[in-house]
Formats: sequence, C-alpha cells, structure tokens
Amino acid sequence: MIRVYGGIFSRAGMVMCALEALGVEYENIDMAPRSAQTSSPEYRALNPMGKVPTLQDGDLTLWETQAILFYLAASYGDNLLWADTPAKVAEIQRWSLFIGNQLEAAALQMLIQVKYSDGNPDQAAIDQASQTLEAFLPVLEQHLTGKEWLAEDKMTVADIHGGLVLAWGKLAGFDYSRYPAVNNWIKRLLNCDAQQTLMARTRR
Repeated sequence: MIRVYGGIFSRAGMVMCALEALGVEYENIDMAPRSAQTSSPEYRALNPMGKVPTLQDGDLTLWETQAILFYLAASYGDNLLWADTPAKVAEIQRWSLFIGNQLEAAALQMLIQVKYSDGNPDQAAIDQASQTLEAFLPVLEQHLTGKEWLAEDKMTVADIHGGLVLAWGKLAGFDYSRYPAVNNWIKRLLNCDAQQTLMARTRR
C-alpha cells in the first residue's frame, strides 16, 4: 500500500487530496514539519531533506511535492488528474510550476507571519509577500477568466497544488476579491469532493 508521510495541514495534504481524487488507498503516517519525527535518522534515510511529504509506493521512495503529484497522476486513475499527450501534460506542469516558482514562497511566508509568529508578525515580510502575490496574480487571473480549472477543462494535480498553495494566503487574510477568477477557483478546489473527504477526517 502507498504510504504518505506528513500531516493533512502540511504539503502532504496535497498528496492525500490527489490520492482521494484518484480513489487510491493509502496509509498516512502523520508527522508535523520540523518535528522530532522528521529529524530522526529513520526518516532522514527516506528523505534526506527532513521535510514532508515523502511517498512510498512499493520500491519507490519519492520526495518533493510536485514530483509526487506528477508521479501519482501519471501512474493512477487513467489520466483522471493528468493528460494523454506531451503538450497537454506540459500545460499542467507549466501552471503548477508557475505557482510553485512565483507564488508559493510568498503565500507560505504570509501564512507563517500571520498564523505562526506567536502574535509578533514581521509586517515588512507580510508586505513583501503581498507585493509578490500582487505582481503575479494578474497572470493567473487572466488565464482563469472564463475557466473552471487551470488545464484540460477538468481538475488536475496543477489545481490541487496551486489551489491549496494560494489558500494559504486566504487563511492569512489576503484579499483575493480583486481577482475573482482566482478566488472562485480556490473555493472550487477547497469544496471539491476529495478535499472535503480529507477535511472530514480532521473533524472526527
């Protein structure tokens, strides 16, 4: 059985959301980022970075969230979250990498400063993160206008990764109202069946 190391509210949640959407059974080894568990020699043998998530699928051990998502989508579900031509696959990868390279660090920085700074956020860091989001969100807004999903006219792993990344900004209070297509896309992802199934697990 597939194993996913990491908690639902970490990047491992993206991997579990994809597995839920694909209908693939998996075991979750819950562990918090930067914890004693992720620092252990046993875990470092799986992931030398000591980060989450890590995926085990048979003899394969894989880390880096987007690599895991691409692998799962290409391996399971008969292209349910993937595509069937190189050009279409490149479109999925393009938008996932765009969000990962241009927006992810800023969204995470904002979340850390607002939610995890023990009441002492660095306003300069928040302002810088906000400026970065504002610089690149117009590109995403233009692309999503008139569309429900980033690629393929269906939800793919690009949406799972990107929507959950930008949801960090929403959790931190970033105002997406000036980007209605992006805002609605994030809501669509958060309300999809796979994500709702995953969140229901936290309420048990």
